[in-house]
Amino acid sequence: MTRMATTPASPARVSPAREDPVVAGASQLIGGPPGEHAVLADRRTWLTPLRVLMALVIVASVLGYTQKIGCRDTRTWTHEHQYSALCYSDVVALYSQEGLVDGKIPYLDYPTEYPPLIGAAMALISWPAGHASGPKAVYRDDNGRRVFDHYTMDRRSAVFYDLTALLFMVAACVAVLCTALTAGSRRVWDAALFALAPALVLHLLTNWDILAVAFAAGGLLAWSRRAPRLAGLLLGLGILTKLYPVLFLLGLGFLCLRAGKMRELAKTVTTAIVTVIVVIVPLWLSAGYFNEQGNKVGDSIWTTFWRGGDWLRLVGGGPDGARNGLARFIDLNSDRGADWDSVAFGATWLADRHDPAWFGPLHLVVCAVTAVVVLAVAAALIVHRPDTRRLVAASAVAAWGTVAIGVPLVLQGIREHGLPIGTLNIITAATLVVAVVAIGLLTWFAPRRPRLPQVLFLLVVAFLLSNKVFSPQYTIWLLPLVALARPRWRLFLLWQACEAWVLFTRFMHFIYNDTQGRRGIDRGWFVGAVALRDLVLLVLAAFVVREILHPRADVVRADGSLDPADRLAVDQPAAGLDPDAVDDPAGGFLDHAPDVRGGWRGRPTRPARGVPEPAAVTASPAAVTASPTAVDASPAAGPAGESAPRPELAPLEPGALFRPRQNRSDTLDSPDPDGSGSAGG
Repeated sequence: MTRMATTPASPARVSPAREDPVVAGASQLIGGPPGEHAVLADRRTWLTPLRVLMALVIVASVLGYTQKIGCRDTRTWTHEHQYSALCYSDVVALYSQEGLVDGKIPYLDYPTEYPPLIGAAMALISWPAGHASGPKAVYRDDNGRRVFDHYTMDRRSAVFYDLTALLFMVAACVAVLCTALTAGSRRVWDAALFALAPALVLHLLTNWDILAVAFAAGGLLAWSRRAPRLAGLLLGLGILTKLYPVLFLLGLGFLCLRAGKMRELAKTVTTAIVTVIVVIVPLWLSAGYFNEQGNKVGDSIWTTFWRGGDWLRLVGGGPDGARNGLARFIDLNSDRGADWDSVAFGATWLADRHDPAWFGPLHLVVCAVTAVVVLAVAAALIVHRPDTRRLVAASAVAAWGTVAIGVPLVLQGIREHGLPIGTLNIITAATLVVAVVAIGLLTWFAPRRPRLPQVLFLLVVAFLLSNKVFSPQYTIWLLPLVALARPRWRLFLLWQACEAWVLFTRFMHFIYNDTQGRRGIDRGWFVGAVALRDLVLLVLAAFVVREILHPRADVVRADGSLDPADRLAVDQPAAGLDPDAVDDPAGGFLDHAPDVRGGWRGRPTRPARGVPEPAAVTASPAAVTASPTAVDASPAAGPAGESAPRPELAPLEPGALFRPRQNRSDTLDSPDPDGSGSAGG
């Protein structure tokens, strides 16, 4: 049964956001809101939200370029200038270190630590940059003698930096545009968190990660526009740039399993896999073979086959244990130890610097801090869910006991035996698996199905905090997800401030290491900054979990409603079945879809047997009057067959990415095809 259509005599429904008294009060600064009989010009301004966002991200990109311009000239990379000026960039450093300056091609002429599309971007930009002039010696006359004075600027490196910055600016614009379109016209300004993020300024040119962010944001937009194959293609390209978009497929799997959208999920996953294979296989056949020192010792499989050589033996490995150039990325990530910004690195330093013995200073501090955090979280949960008091209390005691007992044991083991790479890999993988399972259970048992960006944000945070590598530029992976999952500024800006503090302490500690402690800051400051950043990320994730369990706290689903009854109705499992309510703008096929399984304690998250689909459920007039966001899914809500089912939206393909998202209430209020009247009679 469908919701009763609004008749012409009914007053038009006004969006709660338009009735916000804060907005109305702020408008007094420019003369107040228009009066009832005001005559407004029927024209559109050029300054649309999307164009403003594009201008903002271009400004941020220019600021990022300017912030690192001090390292554009490689002659300044002396006396820790790249650290003291906070301008270090892999774009400049790797241009010479990876042999691009000499015209080498990644994978073919040397093994690179990056996935294929980053190698392709490096090779593509290095070609025009190689036509610029290299450094030349300049001499001066000293009492009739020709004495060397200095080298001229290496314009090849500078041009490579400039062209890369231009490419990154385009990628940033694409990522912000896709994020704004995914958020929808009602929340387009949420993308401003991405466009104005300080981390975007600081890390846009640190590495090539913005390319992966652009592909991932495009894949999310394609999914929101119901184009599963295009979403799979873009996510596959993102995986070929950085591996983290694999988590997007995992998050889609959790939600599609609950909503019964496995066919759409299969299309996306299959297309992503095919995309990866289509790129990886030809590159693997064309890549050379290199020894541990990075020297080429064998031709590619394809070259060997074409020349009539024994190409079959290259499938298992090259001569003298040489590896395919494409395997460098896998080998490096398997063999590297804990990176600077990781939790494992901080734990290793902590175990070496402080004695983790029982009831020592470190143990007492850990116990006290854990007790405060656990009590605060438990109190908040009990306030919101009094019926879970016993479960929360037991979980709090178990959590505190685990930390109080486990932390000294772990740190003592690291202090005595170190942290071998094999052990670190096992711990990292196990921690990630536990976190992913926990997020999957949360997605499955949440009273109302979580929004897609919320699940993806939690998965990426879990990966970053559990991984042994958390490079500074990885933080931009989270920017579009934060803008869609929790578009609130206060905690976002606190997190961004922590990221800036981490970058500052990181570079100052590098100066400390290079100068043997004469300048810079000790490692404790840097580890403390990383711990603070990680804590803020955990708090941000905790707020997202809270909004999953209590959707009325979710600014997207609450949609600015000030009516307490409306806000409470948002928490109901069936609230997402109301076509007039906001459910999951980025969800695509998941948006307003009923659950077929899952849910908390068997709560009604799907229509009862024999009741039509929620798209064809009509709320009774009393229910509509009582709460505009509530849906009466009972059979007695109205006579069966009183209205025709609302037609399903057809899947959209590439051309639909930039079309406006169809409003479900439009189809609901449209007349019947046979002209018998509007839905609901």
